[in-house]
Amino acid sequence: MTRLGLVIIHIIAATVSSFPHISPTAITTTIITRRDVLTAIPIPTAAMTSKTTSLNNSIKPSIRWGIIGLGDVCTQKSGPAFYKCTGSTLVAVTRRTPGKAHQFADQFNTNTHTLTLNNNIKCSGYETIDALLNHPGGLDAVYISTRPGTHYEICAQVAAAGLPCYVEKPVGRCAAETTAIVQLFQTARVPLTTAYISRAYDRTQAARTLLRNGRIGDTLRRVTYQLVGNGGARDMEGDVPWRLDASQSGGGLILDVGCHIIDRIHYICGPLIHVIGEAQNRNTPHSIVEDWVHFTATIGESASWAAMKNTKGATVDCVWDFGNKDGLDVGDILTIVGSNGSMTMTGTTNLQIFDIHGTLVEEQEFPMPEHTAQPLIQAVTDDLRGVRTSDVLSYGDAAIRAQRVMDSCLGEYYGGREIGYWNRSQSWPGRTKR
Repeated sequence: MTRLGLVIIHIIAATVSSFPHISPTAITTTIITRRDVLTAIPIPTAAMTSKTTSLNNSIKPSIRWGIIGLGDVCTQKSGPAFYKCTGSTLVAVTRRTPGKAHQFADQFNTNTHTLTLNNNIKCSGYETIDALLNHPGGLDAVYISTRPGTHYEICAQVAAAGLPCYVEKPVGRCAAETTAIVQLFQTARVPLTTAYISRAYDRTQAARTLLRNGRIGDTLRRVTYQLVGNGGARDMEGDVPWRLDASQSGGGLILDVGCHIIDRIHYICGPLIHVIGEAQNRNTPHSIVEDWVHFTATIGESASWAAMKNTKGATVDCVWDFGNKDGLDVGDILTIVGSNGSMTMTGTTNLQIFDIHGTLVEEQEFPMPEHTAQPLIQAVTDDLRGVRTSDVLSYGDAAIRAQRVMDSCLGEYYGGREIGYWNRSQSWPGRTKR
């Protein structure tokens, strides 16, 4: 077994310490397909979303998407979904680097396979956001795939154009900026959705179904999370990667990586309240942002999206160690403990179920889609078309909620999380606590 495997097993054992006797016997391993998951999930009701199901003549045949930003996240994780999803076409792109948008469009339009997937509709490249927003064929929605430090200005332009927006996370660099962005779209009366893609993962949906069915009991006891490594963060090259530049990202990797887990806990279990957090820079003296974050919290009043009957009062304990001194990227583990067993999510594909004695009784594996954002983008596209509703969608309130949790952890380190804190790095009190 590899060292990575041994470390993950060690973390699993430590996290489910109340169930000490993990046995390899009586374990079932299942490879789960998307069809398996979808047929097992109850059809969501209209109360689960801000829109109602529409199965009438108002259904749009296709959503015409424009993309702002063509960096690594877009091209690998999400970009292809906008021409591969059902009812979606990519008609316009822009990038701040001169000539890059035209280059993308030229390559797109000469690729026969790609053009077929895009319903034989060519994509136009634009040098500016204003030019994209005035695309002659019109746009139905915009995807913003730029660094968080640019989001407010770009969102203001998109909202002013009256276009629905799907924006990368985190929406803002702090809760105050996120709230300001959300208000832009509330004023314009157009929807803003957030790229919390793990909501739409088959594994997340399967976990919710198992919890709803009482697989580990009807009462939530506690939730724990631990990450050691960089969490798969992209674009980490250079002396100061942009994800470690608070003026661009809002802080350290917790902003890029941690928000997914915080939102997943909200989505599965309910709202986090009484958050007490801390942040430190332990092992990366070349960086002035935090590399270690920890918080404890309680699950509040059961929300409509919570998967279990009784979640209020459950404890939550989460820790991220992005600067571990051994230099290992050993993955992560989310553990949900119920009144009659527990469930763990490790890495990006595994789901393990333990009985009340800590015996591993089932393991499910979920192949990741080629483009990890595609399931959520399909749900956003469906919603905009009026085809159906889905409770995987996260709107502005979810973005604010997750950002407030992170601000609770980072506030002392940065000496406050008001808009503009990123311009006073010399006064960050956390910089001297190493």
